[in-house]
Amino acid sequence: MSRGGHRARWSAAHGARLALAGGLGLTLAACAGSAATGGGASPAGASATLEIAAFSPFTGPNAPYGYFQYTGCVAAVHAINAAGGVTGHHFTCTIVDNRGEPADAVPAANNMVASSPHLVGIVDGDSGLMSATVPLFNQAHIPDLSAGGDVQFDKNIYPYFWRTTPGDDVAGYTLAAYVKFGTGFTRIAAVFGNDQAAQGNVPGLVSGARHLGLHIAVSESIALDQTTYATEVQKILAAHPQVIVTESDPQTAGVLLGGLKQAGWTGPIVGTSGTLGIDYDKAAIAAIGKAAYEARFVRIIQYAQQSGLAWQTWKSALFAAGSLVKDPASDETAIYAELPYDHTTMLALAMLAAHSTNPVTFNPYIEKITQGRTVVHTFAQGKAALAAGKTIDYVGVTGQVSFDKYHNSAGLWAAENPVTNLPEKLVSARDVTAAEGH
Repeated sequence: MSRGGHRARWSAAHGARLALAGGLGLTLAACAGSAATGGGASPAGASATLEIAAFSPFTGPNAPYGYFQYTGCVAAVHAINAAGGVTGHHFTCTIVDNRGEPADAVPAANNMVASSPHLVGIVDGDSGLMSATVPLFNQAHIPDLSAGGDVQFDKNIYPYFWRTTPGDDVAGYTLAAYVKFGTGFTRIAAVFGNDQAAQGNVPGLVSGARHLGLHIAVSESIALDQTTYATEVQKILAAHPQVIVTESDPQTAGVLLGGLKQAGWTGPIVGTSGTLGIDYDKAAIAAIGKAAYEARFVRIIQYAQQSGLAWQTWKSALFAAGSLVKDPASDETAIYAELPYDHTTMLALAMLAAHSTNPVTFNPYIEKITQGRTVVHTFAQGKAALAAGKTIDYVGVTGQVSFDKYHNSAGLWAAENPVTNLPEKLVSARDVTAAEGH
């Protein structure tokens, strides 16, 4: 999972949200909407409530991503509804749990499409599922604004798919750029879980290292959730790396990092945004200690500022959403909640610009509302500007969106301390471009 990046640890308070939000999602799903037969929301009257689906894992090891998606959607919907909605329509967010597995995601997607007559858009945080689900959404003419990192969507062919985070290969290039320009080291141990999400980083890291004159001293594909990694640890240390770059699930990380500590590794460790979450933090701290985790580990993630009108509006909407958001103090700096907030806002602004809530009509305007002459930072600003006959450029909490011909838009990156959640160094677009060999 490119997992885009994330600037806050998963809070234990989100566990309490599971029962509340899960139950709410089931209730909403019964009356939610689909574009399967009409290419968009069915004409149910000017006051019909339109649905944005948070289609993500809400159970299983990747459940945190689902709740970030839902949180961002809920905050955006609160702001949109407070500003009067779109042409008489208000919005709601629905939880659709795809469990993070293609075998579960496909029936979940089909059921959502078949049972939701007022569905007008999807926000997702999927990786490893997109090849199975995006074609279904595209066939149903439902815009999907994604934070998933599947590399094959770097050259996306689906007109209803949009992504504002880089693919996992770009994340790999960013890892190489950080090692080169952020640490000065030249010998890398690439240690990644053998799952698709983690392995998606490896080609970009390897290629970026080559372009930047770095050396991959050892590359280990780690089988997940083993009781020991003694053999892998010895192979890693025998290669004499200066820095370890890694991604795995928490259980694997705990055993691996503990083994590295016991074997004498005291060097720096660079994690991907796939190492986010309180479960990973707990496993790493248990393995190497909090002091070492804070001093020697950084996480390369997508970055968004924590100031300005867009961020203040996002923060206000988040705290105003009430009981649907259980941990706003943590979520306010979480990029994986900020992204669906912007995605949901973009969907609503595209409808206003197109003068239509029909996805077939407003889908092309998702790009157009990021290209206009008048910069706006909130839904309310955009609504006022469009009503005045202006074209708009929505620059939200996650920054400027600039879609390429494949409907992809990259973002800024930072090296974040896993304990303080503060960026220690930004990774410039120039450095990433150098890693890509351009």
